[in-house]
Amino acid sequence: MRDVKPIFDAIDSQNADDFVAHLTEDVTFRFGNAEPVHGRAAVAEAVNGFWGTIGGLTHHVLNTWDVADTTICQIDVEYKRLDGNTVVTPNADILVFDGDLVKNWQIYIDVAPVYAP
Repeated sequence: MRDVKPIFDAIDSQNADDFVAHLTEDVTFRFGNAEPVHGRAAVAEAVNGFWGTIGGLTHHVLNTWDVADTTICQIDVEYKRLDGNTVVTPNADILVFDGDLVKNWQIYIDVAPVYAP
């Protein structure tokens, strides 16, 4: 079983350099219904932009399933909103690995509750 906890811990630290160190140089990354971004620099820019719209986040990995080079994750993400309130949203991530690094990452989530009034 692949250990994805360090990857999600890097996201929760909101340190883009630590996060993208888990990705291949030519990674494809798609968050929700946003357009995919390609490459570590583009991912770092995208996540930094997103992190600027929230007060923090914590991933609670509930289940993982490994199928060949792919890990599927069932997660509850606890977001701290800029107004100080907290909201938890369910999501599923599909991570395709090349060795120990993620080369394709698809995140299926609805973040509307994070921004709801």
